[in-house]
Amino acid sequence: MSLRDGAKLSAETSGQGNAGIIEVNTADFLNISGKSSNFISGLFVNSQSSTGTSGDIIVTSPKVTLDNGGSLDAESASGNGGDINLQTDLLLLRHGASISTTAGTAEAGGNGGNININASSGFIIAVRNENSDITANAYTGIGGRVDIKANGIYGIQFRESQTLLSDITASSRFGTQGTVELNTPGIDPNSGLIELPTVPVDTQVAQGCYSPGYAQNRFVITGRGGLPPNPKDILTPDAPQIDWVSFKPRNNNRSLPPVTNKPTISTPKRIVEATGATLNTKGQIVLSANSSIATPHLSRHTLTDCRNNLRFFK
Repeated sequence: MSLRDGAKLSAETSGQGNAGIIEVNTADFLNISGKSSNFISGLFVNSQSSTGTSGDIIVTSPKVTLDNGGSLDAESASGNGGDINLQTDLLLLRHGASISTTAGTAEAGGNGGNININASSGFIIAVRNENSDITANAYTGIGGRVDIKANGIYGIQFRESQTLLSDITASSRFGTQGTVELNTPGIDPNSGLIELPTVPVDTQVAQGCYSPGYAQNRFVITGRGGLPPNPKDILTPDAPQIDWVSFKPRNNNRSLPPVTNKPTISTPKRIVEATGATLNTKGQIVLSANSSIATPHLSRHTLTDCRNNLRFFK
């Protein structure tokens, strides 16, 4: 079912009688949206007389969308406001949409009507700054009652009186305030809370064999510095900065076997004075500590017997 651009379905009265009842059942959706001239799209069961009361609106639909001023309206000028009963899985309120059972719109008596929205397996969604309202207000009478059941309610919230934001109200300007009951088990902030212990838990690491240079065991903690007071807590941004600390593991339960080191001592060679000299194959003189007789060097030149060449001159 769709009502758009000023289309409406109404059961109103301007005499002594009461307004009628509008009941809508849809298999897929109900969409009410838009305005045309002075007409607002919606379902209306208003009473404009001083004695008559407004009727009721009953809607059953998997999805209900009220947009661009679309309304479910069970108001009265001076009598009691009617009731609105809404059964849905998704209620979407946009751009000034309203669900109202306000009484005393002519600044007269009358109690506000009741609004019952059952979306226990679904959600109610609005936009905070779009001024979409759910109201059961009164002028001098008693404010109505708003009872909402849903898995989640987003963008709209209860306030003492109407504002320019998206509101849920059951107020009375000069009378007694009404009541608002929001049952949202799906978003209960306390449902998942667990009280943590306040006593710090000691962290222990089992001692292992100390084997330098091989198979070292390590317990490494990284972060901005330090451990939190409780192991289940998280590190806060203002945690103090702590520098790295050198740590040498100690073994208090096992005795380490003694390690025997054999020092290596080098004995310097004794200096011996040279007692001889020889020539190597390169013709270099080599000093030697060996006292053996050196091999004499034989000249390659042949001695010439000068005696045979002697001549006498006069």
